[in-house]
Amino acid sequence: MNPGRVPALQPYLARQLGGATPDGEERAKIENFLWDERPSDAAVDLYAGLLGAGAVADLDDWHGRHNFFLKREIQIGHGKPEIPLTFRVVNNLNRLAQIEPNLYLIRVEGAAKPCELAGIVGESLRLYIEKFGNGDKAAEDFLKGLTSRWNAKRDQRPLFATTELEVQDILESDEHDWAERLRDRLGLGYCDPGSSGQPVEIVVMRYTVKEVLESLKDGQGFPAVPTLLDGTLNPYFFPTPFPSAEGEPGADFRGHTLNLSQVANQSDYRMGVELLHPSIAYKPEHFHRVGVIANPVAMPLEKARGFHLPWLQLNYGRDDFGAPTSGSRS
Repeated sequence: MNPGRVPALQPYLARQLGGATPDGEERAKIENFLWDERPSDAAVDLYAGLLGAGAVADLDDWHGRHNFFLKREIQIGHGKPEIPLTFRVVNNLNRLAQIEPNLYLIRVEGAAKPCELAGIVGESLRLYIEKFGNGDKAAEDFLKGLTSRWNAKRDQRPLFATTELEVQDILESDEHDWAERLRDRLGLGYCDPGSSGQPVEIVVMRYTVKEVLESLKDGQGFPAVPTLLDGTLNPYFFPTPFPSAEGEPGADFRGHTLNLSQVANQSDYRMGVELLHPSIAYKPEHFHRVGVIANPVAMPLEKARGFHLPWLQLNYGRDDFGAPTSGSRS
């Protein structure tokens, strides 16, 4: 994005990039802003207006103003007539109108919220899902009640998802660490036990593109390539460029997750796949699997980003993408 269109951010960016090098996470957020070319001028102008006229003081101030933008334009309340900016005409250039309706999508949710609503633990949810899969009527009724309560608590924010084909090898695995490998493949750095050491439980949801397309009328349900304006300021996000004529065919029809799988060499790195789609009402049949993440992310953030950028440049024929910024790594 052009910093000139967001006056409130210019002093902060100049200060951070012209002085001491920011830490890895702050630098990643700054790079994401500078490198993300997908938001339209109209979307950026809306963002700038909601950030306000006063200069952003520091990273915390930026987070606060960015979150205000999200609450106004992205995290729209359940039942309100407005739709998130992601699915408005202003973002049509990033929409995936060519996507196959019968394709299955995979979304990772934290298990804490649905379990809290149901008054159960993750292992109980896993058993209910298993029983439902075996035709148990009581389990079906339980999951219907749970999804009804859960859906009522959710807003309309766009949902990050991947394709089942992208993670099928992990989801079909019986290995004890499948949930951690899924976390790493999809760049879900927030799913980390961290210093607390408390395991993170996840629930995997599975549904078709067709269900997504039917969630909004008149083509508004088409998924989109994610941009910085679609979610929180996240160091594990990485913007996807527009392809050049030399880019991989169809390269503009997906976003790419930062792969946090620990690999030593650039040649072993594999980009993940992601897209954004409108929020849909969950049903019992969408519950796919419950997992536990017990170990922290092992791949250093800067190393993963250093591996990711050259692959984007290669796939999209864009050697100019992600040009070094003052104060950034070279």
